[in-house]
Amino acid sequence: MQVAERLRGAIASVPVQAEGHTLTVTASLGVAAGEAGALSDALVGAADAALYRAKNNGRNRVEPALAQDWPAATAPKPPAAD
Repeated sequence: MQVAERLRGAIASVPVQAEGHTLTVTASLGVAAGEAGALSDALVGAADAALYRAKNNGRNRVEPALAQDWPAATAPKPPAAD
């Protein structure tokens, strides 16, 4: 999340010059992290769901993948309580 937020901020902080115009560019990002052996399709799907949530929540933001973004069989398990 921290790396994605730094990337989002860096993109937004540098105006883009195009054909004599100055454009402000922003980015919406979705972040998902899987355990070792996680299926890439599940990981990409969870990140994609988080990306669309970022866009729907106002754009120019970073959203983490939530439990409901993962297929049931591949959802990350919460950490064990000590």
